[in-house]
Amino acid sequence: MLYVLTQANEKYMGDALLQKTYTVDFLSKKRVKNQGIVPQYYIEDNHEAIIPRELFYRAQEEKARRAAIYRPSTEKKSKTEKSKYSSKYSLSDIMVCGECGQPYRRQTWSKYGQKSAVWRCDNRLKNGTKNCKHSPTLKEQPLYEAIMTAINSVVENQGEFVGAFRENVIRVIGSYSTRHIPSEYDEQIEKLQGEMLTLIEENAKQGSVNENSDEQYHNIAERIRDLKLKKLKLTQENRLAETFSQRINDVDHCLKDSTCTVGGYDDELVRRLLQSVKVISEDKIEIQFKSGIVMQQRVAYDE
Repeated sequence: MLYVLTQANEKYMGDALLQKTYTVDFLSKKRVKNQGIVPQYYIEDNHEAIIPRELFYRAQEEKARRAAIYRPSTEKKSKTEKSKYSSKYSLSDIMVCGECGQPYRRQTWSKYGQKSAVWRCDNRLKNGTKNCKHSPTLKEQPLYEAIMTAINSVVENQGEFVGAFRENVIRVIGSYSTRHIPSEYDEQIEKLQGEMLTLIEENAKQGSVNENSDEQYHNIAERIRDLKLKKLKLTQENRLAETFSQRINDVDHCLKDSTCTVGGYDDELVRRLLQSVKVISEDKIEIQFKSGIVMQQRVAYDE
């Protein structure tokens, strides 16, 4: 199932894209990737799905998010590097340094035979104070307590939390959910593909490609590409609307499943509710919830 979720194949959600490839030589049966030469047809609910459509979209969104995590390199060899995604700790992917923007990572310190967990800026760990001078080290337990205090403050007022989330979703997706993909896109694309095939057949009969035909071919290909991009944009916006609507329900269910107050640190709850945690100072963090709510929370240390 993990393999299925990480693949961008429409067949897993019951759809089918026809003519991804086409035959260029019927004698040798050679097939090549379809780059807009012949029409493609997308069929929804073509067969029984392996996974629900909503889960497939959300898995692809998460896959794209993880793949897009780039950060300035903390080494001299390259200007940028792709960060490693770690799902072991919920804070590994969302907590960043307020000074340099680099991720924080968990470390275990050992002193006098006793071990304690802390969180430190990855940039400072690799390069010292040269690139990040003032990033603090946060003890794990007070950090966890601060985060749970913030979560409890919104869990106690579920209506305001979910209401703010709904308002942000509506503002982000606008009227996406009411937009329909015009059939004219497919009609225009099919017409242009027909013109392209006619042009190719004429050149094949002549046995050569003149400069004018070559220019016509590229013009048609560019128009097809533009139409496909416009259609793709509308499709993505519709899917975005579906995804955000599902997120509203997820957050709503998450809060309803939670008790009035949450006790100890809940890793799963943090994953589901928090968007990011920014370290401002040794005793202050800024928490952004997936609802759009942003709040600063004090990190208290025992005297």
